[in-house]
Amino acid sequence: MTPRTTYADLVDGYLAEPTPDSLGALRRAVRAAPGFDPDLGVRTHAGALLRDGKDAEAVTVLEESMPGSLFSPSAHAMLANTLRRTGRDDAAARHARLSRAALDSILSTGDGSRERPWSVLRISDEYDVVDSLGDRPRRQALLRDGLRTLDRIECQDGRVVHFDVTGVPQAVVRA
Repeated sequence: MTPRTTYADLVDGYLAEPTPDSLGALRRAVRAAPGFDPDLGVRTHAGALLRDGKDAEAVTVLEESMPGSLFSPSAHAMLANTLRRTGRDDAAARHARLSRAALDSILSTGDGSRERPWSVLRISDEYDVVDSLGDRPRRQALLRDGLRTLDRIECQDGRVVHFDVTGVPQAVVRA
């Protein structure tokens, strides 16, 4: 990021003009962000707090995970739901919009086929997409396709979808 560009500027830029270039700039900044967590472990931590009825603490954990979890459909959805439960409706609405925009950004990158896989920022985004399709993964395989690395997910309903994970840190890409 340049000194005058903030994460908010990049998100606003993408939302105003959702192009591959504006999405790429946003994703590069998020991957370089302090605290970027390709596994999105914050969901597990926040989920445990929510199960214990500690909504305010979960909000704090989720908010502090930003910008490292920025533009994760599930992180923003979890934050939106938790904020709504704590009475912060305006902030909840903003995160609900960001959750939908993050999911739409993934879907805009392809069609899920091997030829036009969806591109993701982190592996958890794959599960967010499959969940949005109303399905669950059954099998997963890592494929090399030329210069690309693809994650092939066979869903419980038999559908097969592909994700380009070339830019995802390889430490978290699982075969």
